[in-house]
Amino acid sequence: MENKLTYSDFKIGQTLTCIKLGAGYYGGDSDNERLILGERCVIEDLDWHFPNRVCIKLKSPFYFHSEFVPIECFCDISDLRDKKLKQLGI
Repeated sequence: MENKLTYSDFKIGQTLTCIKLGAGYYGGDSDNERLILGERCVIEDLDWHFPNRVCIKLKSPFYFHSEFVPIECFCDISDLRDKKLKQLGI
């Protein structure tokens, strides 16, 4: 069974890094404009209505608002470090 992260695994103010673009969460190709790979985002809100999403402030040149984005688009800083160490074979 795969362990999927939910909103309860995060806290407001936590920093996440974007590792995946949009994932078609609005069904269009314009999702790639909303997120920037490698950009660090701070969680602004969590809501049980959106169990698999976190609210972040978009920093794209075209979007200046906060939005609930799928968790799969982000990685915690500690997870990112562990992935890099694994790639190096450490």
